[in-house]
Amino acid sequence: MDTPSDEIRALPWQRRPPRRAAGVAPWLMTLAMAMPAQAAVETLRVCADADNLPFSNARREGFENRIAELIAAELQAEVTYTWSPMRRGFLRRTLGTGSCDLVLGAVTPLPGLELTQPYYTTSYTFVAPAQAETLQDGFDSPALRHARIGLHAMNVEGSNPPPARALLARGLQDSIVGFLPWGRAGEEAPQARIIDAVATGEVDVAVVWGPIAGYFARRHPGRLRITTLAADPALPDLPFAHAVSIGVRTAQAPLREAIQSALNRRRQEIRSILEAFGVPLIETTAGAASSASTGLSQLNP
Repeated sequence: MDTPSDEIRALPWQRRPPRRAAGVAPWLMTLAMAMPAQAAVETLRVCADADNLPFSNARREGFENRIAELIAAELQAEVTYTWSPMRRGFLRRTLGTGSCDLVLGAVTPLPGLELTQPYYTTSYTFVAPAQAETLQDGFDSPALRHARIGLHAMNVEGSNPPPARALLARGLQDSIVGFLPWGRAGEEAPQARIIDAVATGEVDVAVVWGPIAGYFARRHPGRLRITTLAADPALPDLPFAHAVSIGVRTAQAPLREAIQSALNRRRQEIRSILEAFGVPLIETTAGAASSASTGLSQLNP
């Protein structure tokens, strides 16, 4: 069975720190040197997962698909995709083959990638029945003491996502009901299972990465309530909110600058796409957004 990617993306906990703390992976440097900078972008070659809603899928229905199309329209370019499961070896199978040049949804600088400025910031969330007791005190809310708490599983290296660490710090490990964030090949929307479990009463509450929570909760209109988790006072150095950028191949500065210009010009339309998909958006200053993701050891997280 494939394992979660430890290299890139959208659940902020599935990636270990890069082994190469300094320098660029040799295969990426070789490709970068072989590819001349282009004054104009004719094709936006995107690396993505073909079955990873709400982010992307092969039918181009995810919000990252929509944002890629928006950027391409601004640059008067066409979009092509290299599809690969967002699991271990994702960058090697995509950027490493030279078949694509950029990844949406990057939150941490990686060897071989340079990031644009963040185009949104989001966080982990509580998902609970609409009529349930409020969770205004976060992980210290009385309602959690005897609740069945849904949580996406730990990564392949065994490290805990931030919500797991917060629950463990309060002795609530026996209350955790684990869910896998990926499914079998061809399975539709496997990340919906944890949200469906709250709606059906299989669990009392779930702690879920914001874009997943917001998108799939909309399938249960009026039945679920989402509460964002910006921080945990008991673990002040553990980030729950993260700034999200586009990662572009190192040494492709003209491409990164072109994408950044498109992001700047289409910022309001990008926000509208994110809102339409139910992504919980955290308002930050530019500095705060950047610091939220610096040094993170994971948003394949």
